[in-house]
Amino acid sequence: MRNTAFPIFLIFLLSLLTGACRHEQDAGDPPASPARTQVVAGHPSIQPMREFLTMNAVTTYTNRGNIRATTTGYVQKSAVKLGDQVKSGQVVFTLKTREAEALGEEILRDPNINITGIVSVVSKNGGVVTQVFFQEGDYVTEGDILAELTKPSSLAVKLYVPYEYSRQVQAQKWVNVRLPDGETLRGAIGQLLPSEDMVSQTTPYLATLSPYRFLPENLNVTVTVPLHFVDKALVAPPAALQCNEEQTEFWVMKLINDTLAIRQPATLGMRNDSLIELKNTGLTPSDRIIVQGAYGLPDTAAVTLVEQL
Repeated sequence: MRNTAFPIFLIFLLSLLTGACRHEQDAGDPPASPARTQVVAGHPSIQPMREFLTMNAVTTYTNRGNIRATTTGYVQKSAVKLGDQVKSGQVVFTLKTREAEALGEEILRDPNINITGIVSVVSKNGGVVTQVFFQEGDYVTEGDILAELTKPSSLAVKLYVPYEYSRQVQAQKWVNVRLPDGETLRGAIGQLLPSEDMVSQTTPYLATLSPYRFLPENLNVTVTVPLHFVDKALVAPPAALQCNEEQTEFWVMKLINDTLAIRQPATLGMRNDSLIELKNTGLTPSDRIIVQGAYGLPDTAAVTLVEQL
C-alpha cells in the first residue's frame, strides 16, 4: 500500500507559500484613491443688480362724457357714429319735438306759424364717440343719453399691486408698460384707487403713459416696477447656490485647489433669470467656486475639474 501522506503535505506547503507571495504582492500596491466628483469651476463677478415686480394691468379711460337729449321727441338726424372724433360745440344730433311731429309737415311749413320743431344737440366737450344709444327715428325723452364720449388723453393703465408691495410701488415714479405685441412704453405711477380686491388682495393703482399713446380700452398689459437696486453686487449663476432641505441655510462650494472644495456660507440676495446675488460670503471675484456639479457635495469634497459637464 502506497503512502499518500507526504504528497498531501507537500501540496499544503506549496499553497501556503503561494498565498504568502500573493499577500506580499498586494501589500506592495498603492492604496486606491477616493472617487472624485467632476465639477465645473467659475468666478463670482461684480455687477449691478435690479429687482423688479411684474404685475397684470388693463387700459382704461378715466374721463368720459355723455351727450343728452335736450327735449322730448324723435331723432331726426345722427351726425356721429362709433369712433368719430367730436369737437366742443359740434352739432351731433338733431331732434324733432313731439309737438312738431304731431302737427305734421304741412302745418309747420305754414309761414304764419313760426315753429320749426327742430332742436340741435351740441356737444359741450370734445372726444371720441365710444357708444351711440339712439338711431334716427328713435323716440327719446328729455335727459336721455344719446351717445358717450371718451377723452383720448385720459387713457390710464390700471394695475393691480399686491398689498405687501404698495409702499415700494408708491415710492417709484416711473414704470415700464409692456404691450401684447412686445412694445414697451413708459408710465408714471399716479392715483391710488380706494378699493381692494377681496380674492387676490391686490390694490389698484392708475399709471399714465408718457408721452400719451392712443390704445383701445380693456387691453391686457403688464407693468414692471423696479423695487431694489444694487450698483455693485457679488453675483454667481443660480446653479452655484446650494441649500438645505428647509431652505434656511445657503452656501457655495469654494475651491481651495484643483482637487478640494469646501462650503462657503452665503445669504441669498436679489436674483434674475441668469444671476443671483451672494451676500456675506467673504468671496471676491478672484476666488473660484463650483458653478456646475456642486449638488450633494459634502463640506470637504474631493473634486476633479472639467471644462463642461
